[in-house]
Amino acid sequence: MNYEVFQYPFMQRAFLIGTVAAVPFGLIGTFIVVRRIGYLAGAVAHCAFGGIGIGLYLQYLFAATVFAPLFPPSAVSFVVTVLAAMLIGAIRIKAKEREDTIIGAVWVIGMALGLILLDKTPGSTSISSYLFGDIILLTQSDVYLTAALSAVVLAVTAVFFQRLGAVCFDAEFAQLRGVPTTWYFQLLLVLTAITVVLFVRVIGILLLIAMLTLPAAAACRFANRLFPTACLAVLFAMVSSWLGLFLSVQFSVPAGSAIVLTAAVFYTVSLLRK
Repeated sequence: MNYEVFQYPFMQRAFLIGTVAAVPFGLIGTFIVVRRIGYLAGAVAHCAFGGIGIGLYLQYLFAATVFAPLFPPSAVSFVVTVLAAMLIGAIRIKAKEREDTIIGAVWVIGMALGLILLDKTPGSTSISSYLFGDIILLTQSDVYLTAALSAVVLAVTAVFFQRLGAVCFDAEFAQLRGVPTTWYFQLLLVLTAITVVLFVRVIGILLLIAMLTLPAAAACRFANRLFPTACLAVLFAMVSSWLGLFLSVQFSVPAGSAIVLTAAVFYTVSLLRK
């Protein structure tokens, strides 16, 4: 086995980012699984791809002007994804019929918009890096950004943990107790949007949904209270990241796919538990 590769800075950064990423994956993923809104998280994730396409295309349009630095793809994607999350939340709350059709439309529109704009942007980054992630190529600045936004997600979740849990378990009862369930549901989707934008370069859009659901779904098989479930989900996501990176090096396979398959093994094993 080639252990020398783990001495290189890029692999150390990958392990560090994977560790940090496990926190929002586990926390937000727990709420998503308990609330059963994985399809909403999927729509939010694909809207992030549209935001990336908009940012890159705007940079291309204003490349010869002083306005080009105003449109970094990550910032544009953040704004677009948060707005899309709020729109999807409003649809989820107010739509009485054909909710799945509307959410599906938002899903495919975000994906199609991103593909078209990336195709029209000369010299843009490979589409596969956004679809499947590239944790090995992340820089030290990505580590700092990941840590900072993960701390934000952790802080907000810690402050509103009980109420978010109440909204996820029984929204009607929480509303009768005076909890503004609509506001907290929108907050959950915004936190999901932040997590998506934060880790789209780490694991990729197509694999993000797996990491938001598989560790939390496995944790739900081993715990019956929200806080222990969230802690287990963070642990499963963290170990999946470590083992996935290790396997990607040993067998020369894409890191993101290896991480997701490792998480899938945890979930499969959890299904054996009664």
